[in-house]
Amino acid sequence: MKLNDKYDADFSRAVFGPYELHKRKRLLTYCGESVRLEPLIYDLLEYFICHRDRVIGRDELCREIWQQEYVDNNAINRAVSELRRCVSKHKLGVDVIRTHYRKGYSFNLMVELDPRPNPFRWIAKWFHQAVPCKGQ
Repeated sequence: MKLNDKYDADFSRAVFGPYELHKRKRLLTYCGESVRLEPLIYDLLEYFICHRDRVIGRDELCREIWQQEYVDNNAINRAVSELRRCVSKHKLGVDVIRTHYRKGYSFNLMVELDPRPNPFRWIAKWFHQAVPCKGQ
């Protein structure tokens, strides 16, 4: 499934907090370390980031992520819970995915798309090896 064909999401990298989503590699990293995500959970995260400015209903998730008209509520709940577990285990202090009662879900962190390269990134990488990233 190529979500890129379904909506305009012209970015290669999204940064939110200590996380980076690398779209071409289909990779999520936390402080430079890879975070394992199932393909469906990755697609869900990418979709939330691309549509972070609004509430996304369950029907839309069914159509766009599962590509079906109907998906069991348990499957949606499990996927959202798994996504929350993957990105919330680092104790960011906020809910990454916010539930809007009877409306849907929204992405709850500031996202920077394709940020400029940091010239001091190598220092941060060295520092990360010497001192664990916040929340570890």
